[in-house]
Amino acid sequence: MIEEIIFTLQLIQIDFFTAFGLFTFLYFITSIFIKKPIIKNIDEESNRFISFVGILYLLLWIIGIFAELNILSQDDKAELLNRMFGKYWFGFWIQPLLWVLITQLLRFNTIRRNIFLRILFSILLMISIERMIIIITAFHRDYLPSSWTMYNETGIYPSNLVLSLFLKIIVFLVFVGLFYSINNKLKSLKLRREK
Repeated sequence: MIEEIIFTLQLIQIDFFTAFGLFTFLYFITSIFIKKPIIKNIDEESNRFISFVGILYLLLWIIGIFAELNILSQDDKAELLNRMFGKYWFGFWIQPLLWVLITQLLRFNTIRRNIFLRILFSILLMISIERMIIIITAFHRDYLPSSWTMYNETGIYPSNLVLSLFLKIIVFLVFVGLFYSINNKLKSLKLRREK
């Protein structure tokens, strides 16, 4: 069960948080040139969707913590509790709570409309604190120019990277569309029951 929860949390982080950050950049670029209300509606619905995903992430993260505490041995449980509440407790709590806080702050119109905050939130959703530390550390190492390569062994070339980022945005928009249609169905059912 723990493996499924970890996989789902990573899926949310990579496919939804990162895709929302990419979508936000794409939205601001297209909103400069295209002034149609449908683009604003898609942005509003994507903000609602990412807020929902943030709550889902929080619930799965809490369930994962309790499930892991239940299956660990006493020594491992004491070590995990020490990480959670010990001297460096902030390293355990800051990233997940930051993602949840950012996604829930996007519920407010003033924050959604502030371009600077949206771009900052997009960057924080795309790049975790762990990745930031790795990038900063990599820049401070003494690499020789002869060891710099354009392509790595994984086969990720710039054209593949652009295609994968574009597909992430498309998949994200498909899920936003599904979320929108499910919300409309639920609203129509609620209106029928009220009559």
